[in-house]
Amino acid sequence: MSRMPSTEYLLIGGGLAASRAARRIRKLDADGAITLVTAEPHAPYDRPPLSKEFLRGEVAEEKLFYQSPDELRGSGVDLVTATRVVALDPDAHSAALAGGERYRFQKALLATGGRPVALDVPGADLDGVHYLRTLDDAKALAAEAGQGKRIAVVGAGFIGMEVASSLTQLGCEVEVVETAPRVWARFADETLSRFFQRYCEERGVRFRTGERTTAIRGNGRVTALETASGTRIPCDAVLIAVGIRPNVELAADAGLDVDDGIVVDASMRTSHPDVYAAGDAVRFPDPIFGRRRRVEHWGHADASGRVAGESMAGAERVYDSVSYVWSDVFDLHLEFAGDEQTCDRTLLRGDPASGSFTLLYLRRDRLTAFFSVGGNPRDLVPLKKLIKEGAPLTGRERELADPGFPVRDLL
Repeated sequence: MSRMPSTEYLLIGGGLAASRAARRIRKLDADGAITLVTAEPHAPYDRPPLSKEFLRGEVAEEKLFYQSPDELRGSGVDLVTATRVVALDPDAHSAALAGGERYRFQKALLATGGRPVALDVPGADLDGVHYLRTLDDAKALAAEAGQGKRIAVVGAGFIGMEVASSLTQLGCEVEVVETAPRVWARFADETLSRFFQRYCEERGVRFRTGERTTAIRGNGRVTALETASGTRIPCDAVLIAVGIRPNVELAADAGLDVDDGIVVDASMRTSHPDVYAAGDAVRFPDPIFGRRRRVEHWGHADASGRVAGESMAGAERVYDSVSYVWSDVFDLHLEFAGDEQTCDRTLLRGDPASGSFTLLYLRRDRLTAFFSVGGNPRDLVPLKKLIKEGAPLTGRERELADPGFPVRDLL
């Protein structure tokens, strides 16, 4: 019988969280064996450019990777690509790979991320229907782009709008179909929604809000999208961007606590003491807002991966970051931080007509989140500090709303 390979640290998943964890482990443990197993055929890479610079052909593929396979090996990381971990036994400290091989480990990290929510309508499996999550997805979508190509985008979230912007800049005719009555209805007020939609419309994007996609038509290849109102939108391709679902099945089958994500503590430890989790798939205790959250953005994957790696290597660090996300749509730079769900009112800093403003979310006179549209970069760090410190802003609303008043003076 062949000897089962063993590793001190088994990292399951090939995204940012796993990459950051590997680096933090290696910084604290110079000799411990690290094995990173990813279902993708690539080393860990940066996902945000997939819907923007990479899709538009402005960034070469090799520039996406955090480290090349040779660099990973040079830092003592054994990279296993195109391979799924299909079973995890925390008590036995072993994991089974799809090819039948098993690994022993001392500590394991679940950085399994998420997968796009599938659109359950007739024709969703036609050629020309796309999702965007991986590098290979982005390559397939880029192959659809071209002058005059008609692309329907289902979903007006960050990914949908970034792709709509990029494809429009590539000469495509883009139409966005959104179930909600306005774009970004979940987290943006009407002022922000109207500004953003009008901005995109002025640059060629068409919108159908309050419309539900009911079918995708075509004979082998997509030719049109249909909505509940009976509207038929001729198109050469469709991008479906209606959210992601956390990949929790491996954790659940292993008997770990799962609740809309893999449940972890402040050190990113799961319900088993030797198994950790990080990134899009985790539900973690946010110390700033006093509740459990699941966050699906780059900043959270970065922070939680670092915390998990250091904790696995014995440092027992705790998560205390203000979650944030950025986006670029046409020439607008957007920054969002905090938790908008806890707010009881909003405050506008600046004038949307100027193209530079910030929507502030407050609860009991404390800042809980902000959404900056082309705002002053010098405001961003002080605003995050206001969120983290929970500083009372009673009587300071006028100053906070004045874009000429330095936010740092409120700290």
